Amino acid sequence: MITKLHEDGSGRPYTPPGEKRGDPYFQLPYGYWENGWHNKLSLPGKAMLLIALNERKLEFTLPQERMPERYGISPTSACKGISELGKHGILTQVDEEWFDTLKTRSGRGWRPVYGLWPPFIARGLGEPGTDEQDTTEVSSGTVPKE
Repeated sequence: MITKLHEDGSGRPYTPPGEKRGDPYFQLPYGYWENGWHNKLSLPGKAMLLIALNERKLEFTLPQERMPERYGISPTSACKGISELGKHGILTQVDEEWFDTLKTRSGRGWRPVYGLWPPFIARGLGEPGTDEQDTTEVSSGTVPKE
């Protein structure tokens, strides 16, 4: 009898990639191809879509100033890609997050929190803008919106 095992060598039963949180793989949904996004999106749009899909959370930040060190993408290209995804209704700002910074006089700054819309939501996560508290990663605290 042949049994499929997980590729990490642990001896656990095989599970398809991208189905659990923390899984190092994600899947590009069939809708990407079926709806022609591979032809409609520019390179910055495709890059930012892949980066957003890699977050695998309902709500996430895309700090443009960190794009060069994390992904090798210029802040300008990141901005163009985010804007393009927004125009197509793929990515939307669902909230904002306050954080500590030395770049402002007040020592506080804010950045948008984004969410993806179908068919680009990772399986099992629901839709962005819901009241799931554990989905937004916060590096230095948040101030709730009033």
